[in-house]
Amino acid sequence: MSRVLVALMLASCLAFVLPAQTFSERQEIAIFRLSYYGQPSVPPPPGVRVEIRGRHGSLSILLRGTGNPAYDDLFVRAFGAVDEQIRGVFINLGRFDVIGMQQRLTEESVDDFIAALSDYRATEAEIPEAVLLGQQAFTERDFRQLAGGFVVVIPSVSWFDLRRDREGRYTAEMQTSFTFIDVQEGRTFGQFFIETSGSDNRAESAVRSAVNALPAELSFRVRSMPEFQLKTGVLEVTGREVIVEFGRNMGLQRGDEYAIVAERVLSTGHIATTETGLLVIRDVHQDFSYARVIYANPRARVGDQLHEVPRRGFETQVYYDVLTDGIEICSLVGLKAVVSRGFYDWRPFVAVEIPFRGAIGTERNRFFPLNMVLGGEWNAYLGRLRITPSASVGLGGAVPLGSESDRDRFYLTHVGGVARLTGSLLLGRDVLVSVQTGLGYWLSVFDESVTRQYPPLAGYGGLVIGGGVTLK
Repeated sequence: MSRVLVALMLASCLAFVLPAQTFSERQEIAIFRLSYYGQPSVPPPPGVRVEIRGRHGSLSILLRGTGNPAYDDLFVRAFGAVDEQIRGVFINLGRFDVIGMQQRLTEESVDDFIAALSDYRATEAEIPEAVLLGQQAFTERDFRQLAGGFVVVIPSVSWFDLRRDREGRYTAEMQTSFTFIDVQEGRTFGQFFIETSGSDNRAESAVRSAVNALPAELSFRVRSMPEFQLKTGVLEVTGREVIVEFGRNMGLQRGDEYAIVAERVLSTGHIATTETGLLVIRDVHQDFSYARVIYANPRARVGDQLHEVPRRGFETQVYYDVLTDGIEICSLVGLKAVVSRGFYDWRPFVAVEIPFRGAIGTERNRFFPLNMVLGGEWNAYLGRLRITPSASVGLGGAVPLGSESDRDRFYLTHVGGVARLTGSLLLGRDVLVSVQTGLGYWLSVFDESVTRQYPPLAGYGGLVIGGGVTLK
């Protein structure tokens, strides 16, 4: 009997010392339609004034629009596309039940909206007619729908500009703000701004590029908010492989990272959180996922608490390579972006490289050498060590440094490819240092008569030796 009593006491102590796992729940979120402050305007010609005259005086009129009907129509259609992009982001994140509101609220009417909703929740009075907030009407049905404890998202475009330079190229810029309201508490708990831009020879394509740049950044910013970061736990452990609660039902993707955290109560009553490990999701099912432990001290155990580590969805590496055939030596500096979210072992990447082989062109017409690379890599995770064979193909060329009208042109000079073997070591949680070796060659597209006159246009390659730093 005494042994049973001791066992029960020990179990009670452990339950008090070790906090239970916390699991996120799907949140209901209501998203208003995008609001904006007006179309881009251009000042009237000098000396032109628009006004309405009456018996009691005159009224000046503010000119709206660019004066170009095609531009104005493009502006309206662009913001319709932004609406769909925003809702798509919250739906694809998987952790929300999304309700689309038809009203548009500006930043100025947010406080009025919170006050009106709080009054309705406090009194539960019937609303005989629509309540006007700003220029948007809300009915009792709208308030009843929102009063159940939703998070409300209010997007608003605070800046939009479309301009054309002297060479005829269009640039579109926009700044979008996102305000988050906790309906239950009647308060604003988050706001951020996202700036995007796009450039093209066609106005519509430039605007589309600015709009299409929004979802990736919005997804990262939402996942970075503490209120929306997923919390889950370890269900089973087999060596370095673990099973994690949640899968497609909460929007998990291959390549997502989770920190193993330990919590302890301080003497002041505050809770201190310490990261003790890191794991990466390698396979996703409907209700659970498999993950690989990168490091953990102590070792991962059933019941460990996991917190989402938000990433932008790609890893950026700066690297330096030397190519040599035993006679000629060529140095390259490169910038590589590897897609990480949605991938685990095999991952695609793109890169740009600058080969240093001397000046291209004459004294009056200089060219800047540039290689554009597309490839793939395969990763073997060995704790903090990662072994990565990769292969890539690319186009080498030159960009003029002369007149602005010719600066966007790319002249093909080489075609080639590189095969590498890279070893990387994870330092901390966010930085990898690597060394790499391999073989590569860039074949010139010019014949010998041209390459003899301009040696930097000749082919080059051989053994590859280099290193780099990767930011996750």
